[in-house]
Amino acid sequence: MARKARLVIVGQAMHLLVRGHNRQIIFSHDADCRIYLDWLRDAAKEFGCAVHAYALMPNHAHVLATPRFEYSLSKTMQSLGRRYAQYINRQQGTSGTIWEGRFCSSLIDPMYALRVQRYIELNPVRAGLESRAEDCKNTSYQSHIGGKGETWITDHPSFWGLGNTPFERQLAWVAFVREGAPHHEDRAITEHLIRSRPWVSPEFIKQNPKMSLNQWQVKPRGRPKKL
Repeated sequence: MARKARLVIVGQAMHLLVRGHNRQIIFSHDADCRIYLDWLRDAAKEFGCAVHAYALMPNHAHVLATPRFEYSLSKTMQSLGRRYAQYINRQQGTSGTIWEGRFCSSLIDPMYALRVQRYIELNPVRAGLESRAEDCKNTSYQSHIGGKGETWITDHPSFWGLGNTPFERQLAWVAFVREGAPHHEDRAITEHLIRSRPWVSPEFIKQNPKMSLNQWQVKPRGRPKKL
C-alpha cells in the first residue's frame, strides 16, 4: 500500500518528530547533540527551511520549522537523517538504519505556533529529565530568552508579536513557558503529531477550503455514538 502523502503548505510551520529505532538512544553525549544541530543548520540552509525551535531527547528529536519550498522538509530531514545515521554507525561499529521509519509531521496553525514551540522546549521537563526550561541544554529555549543559544534559529512571526523589543519578547516568552500548558493541550499536540495530522483551528480550515483539511482531522477513537 502506498504511503499517504504528507500535508505540507509552503510558508506554514510544521512540527516534526524523529525517533530512534525501537526507542534506541540516538543522543548519548552533548557532542552528539552538537553534531546533529550543526548538520540540521546546514541542511535547513541548503534546502530552504526556517527552524524555529528544537528539543533533542535521548531517543528522539522535535523540530518546529517552516518550509520555503514543497521539498524543503523532506530534503532537509532525509539529508540530516542519513548523515547522522552514518555518524552513529561509525561511532558504534554498527550498520543500517537508526531511525524508526519516516519522521512524523504535523502542519501547525499560525495561531498555535507558540504553543507548539512551548511544548517542544518543555519536552525535557515533561519527561522528568529537568525541572525547569532554563536547565535544558539541548533545546532552543536559550535562543528565545537571550541566552547562549543557536544564532541561526529563526523566530516564528508569532514570536515577534510578543513585544516591540527583543527584551520584551524574551520576558514574554519566559512568562509564557513558566505558565505551562494544560494537559489537554499537550495531549492534542502529541496525538496530532504521532498521527501526522494538522493541528489547525476551524478558522484556518475555512480559510484554506482547497486543502480538504477536514479529512485530516483527528477523529475520536471508537465507534461513532448512535443518535
